[in-house]
Amino acid sequence: MAARGTMKHDTILFISTQKICDNSVLTAIKATGYRVVSTTSTQAMALLFIMHCTAVVLLDRTASENTSFEVAQDLRAMCHDVPIILLSATPISSLPPHIDACVSTARPIASLTSAVLRALALISDRHQRGLFKQAS
Repeated sequence: MAARGTMKHDTILFISTQKICDNSVLTAIKATGYRVVSTTSTQAMALLFIMHCTAVVLLDRTASENTSFEVAQDLRAMCHDVPIILLSATPISSLPPHIDACVSTARPIASLTSAVLRALALISDRHQRGLFKQAS
């Protein structure tokens, strides 16, 4: 898997406001081989201590847009180098700067999983290029 080779950790923090155990997106992401730590957005702040070992945050936008954006902004303030991918059923015309990518949850689950993995790979490659430029 391309994304795994370039990511420093294999843990994904999955934040959702819906009942976690019934989430097909979460099940599909777990099936890719990543270790997934899931929580509701109200519990997310209590789990931020794991951010130092998290490869990416998947933020499921089932609540209001503003709530998701606020959670993403808080996460970014605490750990600026962990990518944040927003999962959304509705298109978002312009992403705020604290969200790295958005993947539509309106697609079939296999397609959604592939899209999340592609976003992970792109973000990881972009991050690696940024580190290389800083070192030069």
